[in-house]
Amino acid sequence: MNASSSKAPSEGEGFFSRCRLVDPRIAIIVVFAYSIALFVAQSWVAMGVLALALAAVLAAARVDVAKMLKGLIPLFVILAFTVLAHIPQGIGEGLYYALRILLLALATLAVAFSYDDMRLVRAFASFLSPLRALHVPVDDIATMFSIAVRFIPVSMDEFQRVSNAQRARGARFDEGGIIERVKCWGSVLVPILIGLFHRAGVLAQAMEARCYGGAHRTSLHGDEKVGAFGVFAAVAASVACMAVAFVL
Repeated sequence: MNASSSKAPSEGEGFFSRCRLVDPRIAIIVVFAYSIALFVAQSWVAMGVLALALAAVLAAARVDVAKMLKGLIPLFVILAFTVLAHIPQGIGEGLYYALRILLLALATLAVAFSYDDMRLVRAFASFLSPLRALHVPVDDIATMFSIAVRFIPVSMDEFQRVSNAQRARGARFDEGGIIERVKCWGSVLVPILIGLFHRAGVLAQAMEARCYGGAHRTSLHGDEKVGAFGVFAAVAASVACMAVAFVL
């Protein structure tokens, strides 16, 4: 895989992808448990502990947090609306819900930035493999997941280019009222969406030209087994997340 398609930082793959003991399926299970814990937690203490745990993981994985935050700028607009919508109930409640959404997005992107595309696809296909008995097109679903993951860095780069171009044309994203700012961000989001649909059409034509779906898909790596350490790590991390959410 070339450097342009990699989601990891420039110094190489993340900590998790270099560590053979940590299977990507384990990371996905832990993130799933972490996501549940975020929605179960009902106190700032629990949310703070979960935030510190995520910060420690991001530091260990050597993920470029600045790049992740740049890609989440459109999400910040939604978070701002979330805070404003909860002003009648109290701004603290709005900030609490906004922090929950932000931590959920960062945890998901942490896995995407720490593992190679194909490892994530194999992990996703492994979770869905029992559905083959029901004639569910698991390979096609895994391929769509792979394409979606590969579009993440492309979307981030496109967002950076379009926003810089709009700033060069005089756009001011941090000035004016809410309506003016929404209109200003619309000049960025609309071209990005149009570009994504265009790329999707080109990709569909390329896959059709290469006769995608004409034969059964095989795997070079075969069926990878999760070791006892991986199972223990997944259970321990999941239990820890649930304990923080319910106890604190």
